[in-house]
Amino acid sequence: MKEIRLKIVTPEKILYEGMVESVSFPTTEGEITVLPHHIPIISAVKAGELKMKVSGKEEFFHVTKGVLEVDGNMITLLTDSAERSLEIDEKRAQEAHERAKQIMSEKRTDVESYAEAVAQLERALSRLKVVRKRRSGGRSPFNK
Repeated sequence: MKEIRLKIVTPEKILYEGMVESVSFPTTEGEITVLPHHIPIISAVKAGELKMKVSGKEEFFHVTKGVLEVDGNMITLLTDSAERSLEIDEKRAQEAHERAKQIMSEKRTDVESYAEAVAQLERALSRLKVVRKRRSGGRSPFNK
């Protein structure tokens, strides 16, 4: 089985480092999947779901904006924040979603505040998608 090393780095810590069969990222140009021996690329990553496959099993993360670098032998994701699906509190994510919708309705004339509320809404929706996918898919082999 062919694998490639993945490293997910946030300002606080290295969230994940290990060998994977594949990784799918949400980029500004659409979702991409990186397999072993992928051509070298650098890409902007947007908030969304990161899906990786290890030993035939999938693990999901929520990631925010960042930069992805693939050099053929290693994938490095530098991101503002990331969390494993098992760490996402669905109730908190739903509350953040509701708050962002409320702010959007109140700040329609303030372009900057509205844009920030839209970004918050996108993050909340992405977190909810990841946690709900985990809930429907069962437990992960990556629990620590």
